[in-house]
Amino acid sequence: MNAPSPIDRIAASHAGLAPALGGGPAWTRRRARSLDALVARGLPDRRDENWKYLDHAHLAEYRFDPAARAAVGAPELAPRLLPIGDARRVVLVDGRLDGRLSDFSGTEGLEVLDLGQLLERDPQAALALLRAPGEDADDRYALLADAFAACGAVIRVAPGATLREPVCLVHVSTAAAEATHQARVVIEIGAGAKLTLVEHFLALGSEATLGNLAAELAVGPEAEVVHVRLHEHGPAAALVETWVTRLAAGARYDQHLLVLGGRLVRSNLRLSLDGRAAACRLAGLFMADGERQADLHTQVAHHGAATVTQQDFRGIAAGRGRGAFNGRIVMHPTARGANASQNSRNLLLSPLAEINARPQLEIHVDDVQCRHGATTGTLDEAQLFYLRSRGLDPATARALLTFAFCQDIIGRLPLPELRAVAESLVVGALPDRDLIRGLV
Repeated sequence: MNAPSPIDRIAASHAGLAPALGGGPAWTRRRARSLDALVARGLPDRRDENWKYLDHAHLAEYRFDPAARAAVGAPELAPRLLPIGDARRVVLVDGRLDGRLSDFSGTEGLEVLDLGQLLERDPQAALALLRAPGEDADDRYALLADAFAACGAVIRVAPGATLREPVCLVHVSTAAAEATHQARVVIEIGAGAKLTLVEHFLALGSEATLGNLAAELAVGPEAEVVHVRLHEHGPAAALVETWVTRLAAGARYDQHLLVLGGRLVRSNLRLSLDGRAAACRLAGLFMADGERQADLHTQVAHHGAATVTQQDFRGIAAGRGRGAFNGRIVMHPTARGANASQNSRNLLLSPLAEINARPQLEIHVDDVQCRHGATTGTLDEAQLFYLRSRGLDPATARALLTFAFCQDIIGRLPLPELRAVAESLVVGALPDRDLIRGLV
């Protein structure tokens, strides 16, 4: 007898769990619609153009049973938190907001809501807050999160507020048992507000857990958001995330993505520049060594006139590691005067490593500027020769060039504490880590 497919396992898990998810009849109907849509469309596979590089067979091995509620103590978590002294913290444990571990009260202009409590207290308000996943082919894991929606967080920054302290959104996987944890996150930034958001994914164990995050970010007119995203998952863990981000007129959004852990990470970003002169800058670095895989997909839609996008992504693969960057920029007819650039540079450190890069442009209007490019290769022989001619041995020369390749992304991080942490994690993941530690 054939083993049940992932969709069959998801449907069976949902049938057993649905009565306990809360939210009343309206949410029961919505979850059922999301599950029906997912069953009808199926999970992505290699036939889907934007998913063809992902190891779907490995992803299907994970259990889709929900993670049981786990208790985490502050002493257990504290050593793993990023050393940002004045940061406000919003902590999700297996997708659930943990008020005991969080620290955001008393911050003027900042409001944090527990989605689980909101579902119980005011289901209609929760319905209005959470975007229902649409017909987009890349929304299928968002449909999965919606079908099991029962927890998460809402973060709001009031119009005109400037938060002097960064807000850390910490996703903790307890890995107490092999399971899947679903989470929904909604972030709303009021007009003219300013926020530095640091998102940190970490694991307190080494079990084969699967995380599924569906998140939404709305940046109001003339607001500014700096968003640092650090993936530091357990060695057997997998994560699929779906971010939908919208920028109003004059809004600015800078994202720094670092994928430095986990067995498999798939990151989807769908970003829409809706208003005139909205601007975004996306920078990213992924590292895939051993048997690990990192798969990044960005889709940026320019709707507003004079909008600007800058993208710079770097990837490193070693051992049998596999990486992918699939970036698509769409210039809509209303985007006159828009300017977009996209660059993907990738480094292979072993013969069996693999990285696939697919920059794409789709232009429906004249009077725009668009540039894209991608390179994948080994370390530059001319640069290696130059360093060796200055007295460095081959291993040290390779180590320095590899670290410099990463440092171009790390050096742009907004906080010195983050740069120090990122440097330590990157150096620890490189083949010549001992050499590099002695030099930097």
